[in-house]
Amino acid sequence: MSGPAHVLIDSGDVAPVPWRNGLGRTRELLVGPGWRLSLADLTAPGPFSSFPGNDRVHLPLEDGYTLVVDGHPIQARALQSVGFPGEAPVVLQDLARPTSALNLITERATCTGALVVARHEGTLTWPAYVRAVVLLDRPAPLVVAGDEPLTLHLTGGPVAEVHIFEPKEHQS
Repeated sequence: MSGPAHVLIDSGDVAPVPWRNGLGRTRELLVGPGWRLSLADLTAPGPFSSFPGNDRVHLPLEDGYTLVVDGHPIQARALQSVGFPGEAPVVLQDLARPTSALNLITERATCTGALVVARHEGTLTWPAYVRAVVLLDRPAPLVVAGDEPLTLHLTGGPVAEVHIFEPKEHQS
């Protein structure tokens, strides 16, 4: 008997495209109804692109840095997600060396999302709201998505779980 079909997306195999504002590059890793997951190359201080009507979750992968979100400095730390409205002006203020970050962008009217970093060992089956798992213990992150429920055998390295909630999932 075969298990659920999984889609594997090696971020190193995805061609980078320019940011909306043309000041950086990103790799679009996975797209669902009302949301998208991408991997941004952060090479220099400067403004992020604007995404009006959307919410963003930003997850630095290797190094931390300061983001100025709507005039307020926020310390973005490695493997700790930071959320902010897509229309808020965001500026990467300092950068010790080039790095990368996962970005989850959700259409506010359609769904909400989160990037949750965890370490799991053994076989795990996630609930339906976990739409993908990003394996972070590799030189290029690997996205695993597939039929519900998503089941993987993990060895304890860090993963980013992509949580997507539609409005009906928030109702009691």
